[in-house]
Amino acid sequence: MKRYLLLLTLFGLLLSCSSSQPPISHLQQDIPAQPPDANGSLDSQLGILTQQIVSSLSQEKKSRIAVIEFSNLQGQITELGRYLAEELITRLYRTRQFDVIERQMLNKVLAEHQLGMSGIIDASSAKELGKILGVDAIATGTVTDLADRIKIHARLISTETGSVFSVASVAVDKDETVRKLLGEPLPDANHDLAEPNEAPAALNASIQLIEKDGVRLEVSGCELQNRTLTIHLTITNLREDNRDFMIQYGNPPTKIYDNLGNEYWMASAEMANTQVTFHQRGSGYQSINKKLVPGVAVATALIFENISAQTSQISLLEMNCGRKLGMLEFRNIPVNQ
Repeated sequence: MKRYLLLLTLFGLLLSCSSSQPPISHLQQDIPAQPPDANGSLDSQLGILTQQIVSSLSQEKKSRIAVIEFSNLQGQITELGRYLAEELITRLYRTRQFDVIERQMLNKVLAEHQLGMSGIIDASSAKELGKILGVDAIATGTVTDLADRIKIHARLISTETGSVFSVASVAVDKDETVRKLLGEPLPDANHDLAEPNEAPAALNASIQLIEKDGVRLEVSGCELQNRTLTIHLTITNLREDNRDFMIQYGNPPTKIYDNLGNEYWMASAEMANTQVTFHQRGSGYQSINKKLVPGVAVATALIFENISAQTSQISLLEMNCGRKLGMLEFRNIPVNQ
């Protein structure tokens, strides 16, 4: 819950403002703090967040927005920075009132044009990005480590002028969730602090079995051959009646992060005798669907292309199972070559 409150506070600060707002290129304001109701449920808080985002930008047209990962002051991106960007992308997309650029496509464009790839982005890069992708604004920021707390500076940048038109900052205590996302060692029951080289337990643990809403998903293997990586799973319906199951390609995408920090989107998928090859992102809604019979395990394969030959582990698999099951996360899957 603390993690969600952190995000709600940040994005509420970043994006809450008057509904009678002028066009993006003419905005220039600091956004006052509007902390969320700590006693509200998660659903109600997400509803408040959505309304803040919708009312924050000009409604004269459907705004096109790019979200860049939050970095530290040295330009390095942690899992916290990626998490902040992903959450903002997801919430903006779900409003259906904004065109949001997918992060992987954005990073590809940034790399191809040698533009800044973190929260520290200059005016010329912002303008260039606006021309290439046709975006109206860039949402980004930085995370500063202050020992016992962190300070998050968020900003919205106009791609027309390259100027920051809204800023906000918030200080957050370094609780267990924040430390995990920063990759710091956690206090241990038998030690004041974990060993210096010890990774946070939650991020270091292997998660290869998930049961949710009457469905069991288990990773049974992962292999890399000729730069094609295949993750094998078995998916079982634990309920007494048939049910529909889906794996979604995009919005947000089914993707992996390897031990080298590389990110890859799913290229194709197989479920029993059903095979689907996905087209390039931006070509609309794509998914693989299967009816699950009670108690029958369905062999499933997620296939990723052009994987680095040095990949030895999948640090994170984010699997989009549609609206009912949502985004499922598997961690630290060993790769056989």
